[in-house]
Amino acid sequence: MRRLLLLCCLFLLACGPQKPVRLGFIGGTSGRFADLGTSGRNGAQLAVEMRNLRGGVRGHPVELLLRDDKQDATVARKALVELKEAGALAVIGPMTSSMALSIIPKANEQELVLMSGTVSTSQLSGKDDYFFRVIGDTARAAAANALFHARRLGYRRATLIWDIANRDYSEVWASEYSRSFTSQGGQILQQTRFDSHQDKNYAELARTLLAPAPQIVVLVCNSVDAALLAQQLRRQDGKVRIAGAGWASTERIIELGGRAVEGMLLEQFFDRQDSSPRYQSFVSAYRKRFSQEPGFAGVTSFDAANVLMDALEKNPDPTQLKKTLLAMRNFPGVQSTVSFDAYGDAVRPSHMAEVKDGVFSPLQ
Repeated sequence: MRRLLLLCCLFLLACGPQKPVRLGFIGGTSGRFADLGTSGRNGAQLAVEMRNLRGGVRGHPVELLLRDDKQDATVARKALVELKEAGALAVIGPMTSSMALSIIPKANEQELVLMSGTVSTSQLSGKDDYFFRVIGDTARAAAANALFHARRLGYRRATLIWDIANRDYSEVWASEYSRSFTSQGGQILQQTRFDSHQDKNYAELARTLLAPAPQIVVLVCNSVDAALLAQQLRRQDGKVRIAGAGWASTERIIELGGRAVEGMLLEQFFDRQDSSPRYQSFVSAYRKRFSQEPGFAGVTSFDAANVLMDALEKNPDPTQLKKTLLAMRNFPGVQSTVSFDAYGDAVRPSHMAEVKDGVFSPLQ
């Protein structure tokens, strides 16, 4: 009788719900950088939901634990500890370079893998740590922008403005852009810094940028500040060309900037013209789920979440996750293969676009 009871208990346990595989997400989903964080969260959430429809990871449902870092280093570090204590096997994010640099020491200490879709600072390249990314580094992107502006468009006089609130990205981007632009015979006439966390006078910033009579003004900041700066630049000079770094290239800049951002040049981390069934299926699912376009953060965070789940499918031991990722190395992305080097860094093709008639129009 006792043996029969034991067998019944084991049968009931086997038929019970499977223990979930928990993943964390850290990103700024409130405040000035919320468009980036929200899009990234949505991309990761969609990847998890689609995986669960296919049976999860090794038959276990995947659960995504969400944390808003509020673009605050203290909050981000606390969120990372909370996610680890809640059983997260890895974390998707963070979404900005400064937040990544603030939490990587704690992630290394906890041996917890971070997989970011948007952090690109060159300060994290070639580091043996627990940080992985599915996007290329800042220096490469900035150089590509500078060469496009100088070689393709023939600009020789530029001014730049960059946001110190995410300086680990923006300062590196501005420095590499300046180096590459001047290598082509161009001049950086003015570099201006501002802090998006503080009150600012956009009209005065625009006057400073336009004072040396540049041919092109380059904005290295988030989409909200880029849109507001573009409006002031257009009020004061209707002809100067405006360009933005990849950080600004979300749908939010068109929504806020309106006619002021028409003709603006922006780098893109995905191909908006991709007609492949895989990408079109993703876009359709994202629109249906969230009633908006995915943007680059949605695409890259979708990839980041899938990379982690593919690795855990291969080897469910979380203590071996870093080794598993580096051993597998190549993962299918929604548009292209995500390939890691020995340090967990990836190269992702970038594309140039122009805002035309209220949409991002790719430039060849």
